Amino acid sequence: MLTQSTSILSNDVTSMTALRLCASPQPWDYADRNCAAIEDHWRSVLASGASYFNGTVYLTRDIVRDDTGLNVQLSPVAFKAYLYWRDQGFPDVGMLDGFGSGLIRSADGAIVLVRQRPGNINSGLYYLPGGFIDPRDVGADGTIDIRASVVREVQEETGLGSADVVLDPGFWVTRAGVQLSFAVGLRSSLGCDDLLAQVRLHIRDHPEGELEDALVVRAASDYVGLPMPPYARALLSTILPET
Repeated sequence: MLTQSTSILSNDVTSMTALRLCASPQPWDYADRNCAAIEDHWRSVLASGASYFNGTVYLTRDIVRDDTGLNVQLSPVAFKAYLYWRDQGFPDVGMLDGFGSGLIRSADGAIVLVRQRPGNINSGLYYLPGGFIDPRDVGADGTIDIRASVVREVQEETGLGSADVVLDPGFWVTRAGVQLSFAVGLRSSLGCDDLLAQVRLHIRDHPEGELEDALVVRAASDYVGLPMPPYARALLSTILPET
């Protein structure tokens, strides 16, 4: 069950200097209790034509805050169990949907948002590039390198690699309902127009990828009415000016 002694469990955006994530072998009892319903739901999802892959993803189980940052425990679950939980409206089962996000800034301060193609988990929404924490992010000692996870996801989705961006120190941790985003800042030396053109070129050249578009925002007025997940809107409203 989630540790209830830290303010990060409230809907909030918090700047952190340290973030320590570790995989826990403890199973998810919600998935065990609903295994038959999960299988039925998964068959229905596949029959609808969705192309999801049932890999292992990690959900946030425990959070403890100390003087230096957050200590986070995550448990492995099958993607189909996560999808069932989501499609049931994220009932309160003592877990959070924790994931990495890339806060990509241009040299003139704009932030890159991307939109997924139909058939993906964030289809139709503009969000910060990133994604699930998965077994590739877990070291032999169980620690999870969230910065490396974000860098990998950003490069896969946008084409921006270590030669294109510089990582900021620290993290932005955003809680919005069941969503818990661990955001890493990545700064480009390009202005917003050139940066956007580079990302869009990568999307165009990878039609098999997850993304179908990208845009840049400089202020809250740039994304009024834009379909976005709650965590992305909460984070942008904290770090961007109104106009």
